[in-house]
Amino acid sequence: MNYKEAMDYIGSTGVRGIMPGLTRIGCLLEETGHPEMACNVIHVAGTNGKGSVCTYIASVLCSAGYRVGRYVSPTLYDYRERVQINGQWMTEEETAVWMTMVKKVDDRMQARGIEGASAFELETLLAFLYFKDQQCDFVILETGMGGRLDATNVVTQPVLSVITSIGMDHMHFLGDTIEAIAGEKGGIIKKERPAVVCADNRRVEKVLYAICRQQQAPYYPVYTDDAIVTRRSMEEGQYFDYKDYQDLRTGMLGSYQPGNAAIAIEAVKVLAGLGPGDFPAGIRWLPADRLKRQIIIQGIEAADWPGRFEVMAKNPLVIVDGAHNPDGARALRDSVRLYLSGRHLILVMGVFADKDYGQMLEILSEVSDTLIAFKPEQARGLDAEKLSESAAYCFRYTEAAASQEQAVRKAFALCSGDDVILAFGSLSTVAGLDRILRRIADEKG
Repeated sequence: MNYKEAMDYIGSTGVRGIMPGLTRIGCLLEETGHPEMACNVIHVAGTNGKGSVCTYIASVLCSAGYRVGRYVSPTLYDYRERVQINGQWMTEEETAVWMTMVKKVDDRMQARGIEGASAFELETLLAFLYFKDQQCDFVILETGMGGRLDATNVVTQPVLSVITSIGMDHMHFLGDTIEAIAGEKGGIIKKERPAVVCADNRRVEKVLYAICRQQQAPYYPVYTDDAIVTRRSMEEGQYFDYKDYQDLRTGMLGSYQPGNAAIAIEAVKVLAGLGPGDFPAGIRWLPADRLKRQIIIQGIEAADWPGRFEVMAKNPLVIVDGAHNPDGARALRDSVRLYLSGRHLILVMGVFADKDYGQMLEILSEVSDTLIAFKPEQARGLDAEKLSESAAYCFRYTEAAASQEQAVRKAFALCSGDDVILAFGSLSTVAGLDRILRRIADEKG
């Protein structure tokens, strides 16, 4: 297959939908000689903050000179973002080669009567094959939706498990209580392997601590309030103290980022305490010799992850954020209060229909009275009229747009003075916003 054929193929498998369970991915890995066993995996699950925490950890490890594979979901700009090494995406040629191999394996499975794998399962196989071939020192593996039945959970001996903030999302798959969701996410914690856990929510912490005790897994709780911001600005980012680390800087702006950095710091510190026998695929240099204090500081500062309270234009100020559930909306609201207090916000929102958009609207109505709705292009997208009608209960002005571009242009038309446009609701819309802003800029000359 060439690249286009590879994209057509993986797109065609999307009709199989979300398929929790480890049977199909287990068969695929068995057929290919278990490439996951040749990877030193840092496995990361959670509801919010996964991408940012993975980014911080990867940045520190890259600063230490390691070759770091990363499996990303969802992507923002290009399919090839899903599988990257030291921040470099797979090439189109590499994607075509490995997708061809994956298709052959899936075809053989189906010929033997095994159900065809989901797109996510096939992508997970592709990632393991690629990272093994490229001889990565570490693989930072981000779960898709859950944990226990997530395709990535075929890793039996992770170097480290990390659980970020957990909230109410994907309830139809993961359960309708915070404890049930925590139990699903905590399914990535493995026997006698260390776990770094965001312990901000007492009910969540109780569940995760119990799982660690059952698995005899060393337990490292992180309380993100211990990351104390000392100063912040839109231009310079945020400076914060965390335990014995003073005046750390992150260029990522969201109110939640110092807490995410704290989780990553604890994860890196745990890595630095591991010995040679803790790395199933072997290791070139022990982390204890590489992950020195200055490297950690340097890595946190160098980390960059788009789509999280990111400034995308300055005249007018346009900010995008991937908030797509109530906890994400609360974090976004807090960021607005920190950076944009007193300024009028025009919200542009596109969200998936299976999200708790009603609660998100209520939360963001605390910082804005104006919202323009659009429907994301994906099949799961919520109808713009329905979103606008729901927003009318808590916003002074709301309007439905025929497309994301029309929504953004309407927001520009409403802008005056010091107004700010804030787009949110789904990370899948970030690339579209970038293209629209480029067209608008070109039109202005």
